[in-house]
Amino acid sequence: MKKWFAIFSMCVLILSGCSLTGGQQNKHSSTTTTNESATNEAASDQQSKKAYAGTNKSDVKGIRAVVVRVVDGDTFVARMANGKEERVRMILVDTPETKHPRLGVQPFGPEASAFTKSQLTGKTVTLEFDVQERDKYGRLLAYVWLNHQNYNKLLIEKGLARVAVFPPNTKYVDEFRAAQAVAQREKKGIWSIENYVTDHGYNSNGKEQSSLTGTEKSSTQDHSKGSCNIKGNISSSGKKIYHMPGDEYYDETKPEKMFCSREEAEAAGFRPSQR
Repeated sequence: MKKWFAIFSMCVLILSGCSLTGGQQNKHSSTTTTNESATNEAASDQQSKKAYAGTNKSDVKGIRAVVVRVVDGDTFVARMANGKEERVRMILVDTPETKHPRLGVQPFGPEASAFTKSQLTGKTVTLEFDVQERDKYGRLLAYVWLNHQNYNKLLIEKGLARVAVFPPNTKYVDEFRAAQAVAQREKKGIWSIENYVTDHGYNSNGKEQSSLTGTEKSSTQDHSKGSCNIKGNISSSGKKIYHMPGDEYYDETKPEKMFCSREEAEAAGFRPSQR
């Protein structure tokens, strides 16, 4: 009897040891799986950070200025250190129109303008220049930094601007395009309207027209019946220049006036672009 009891006791001990070992192995396996998951998540986060590298920079080289007036989502007037006021056009971004004589108010134009006004008016910013410091109208071309954040890129991330490339100013183009891809995928702002954003600006036909008021629609339709597509621009120095479709700077020009003919433009005191 004692012999059988001893054998039974040994079996119980052996089974208990196996159970304990198995539990430890399962615990180890679970811990390993958790660690691998955390490592994968960290790697994914790291890749996202690489795509957005440069969003915050504390070592930007540029000049300080105070924003005194916002013209629209991507253009403003700034007071420089010497007291002179300069018109500044943000590089690599293009926001929808708000004051276009022919197109009227485009979808998300007012939102972009209001956002820039709320974020920049009265603020001290750093203007970072690229290869070309001014455009042919005398406007400063700059990346705008506010509290170490690239504001140009912020507009893209919010879905309030598209990437608009005009060489040679392309320093952050890859970074901006990565941000645009995310905004487009998430259908933010301008990307929420199908076929609205194009390579040359914003589609003025179709769905976005529904956001215009009756008066604006009528004005837009009246102009579009003709060929009122000549852009009249007034530079910071007061020069009046008009651009014909196909001119080098036509696509990037934000007009103060639109004309239906050369004669109309010249009668208003505008001269033709030399390029």
